[in-house]
Amino acid sequence: MAQWLTPDDPDLIFLWPDVPPNEQVAATYLAAAKDACLDYAPALPEGVTEIPDGWRLAQAMQARNIYNAAHASPGGEFDGGGYGITAHPLDWQVQQLLRPRRAMGAIL
Repeated sequence: MAQWLTPDDPDLIFLWPDVPPNEQVAATYLAAAKDACLDYAPALPEGVTEIPDGWRLAQAMQARNIYNAAHASPGGEFDGGGYGITAHPLDWQVQQLLRPRRAMGAIL
């Protein structure tokens, strides 16, 4: 049964390859990411206790985003040379995993 990620979860290294080696640090980022995901995700149907795989991936992605944001320069760069990437908390990929947009349209 799939549950939220923890530092001792064997899947964590595959979902977040650069996970901090300090278990307490990893646990802090995973807990913060879980809270953010729970705040955004819809409620699970009654009686469902298994966390969807996409939500676990969203948690890992969000934890990585929070970690990267904490280690970026004030301008959002990681390399200091002006060519880095900017980290965005709860970016659209994480949101899409938690609340997928359904294609709705009409055939004309």
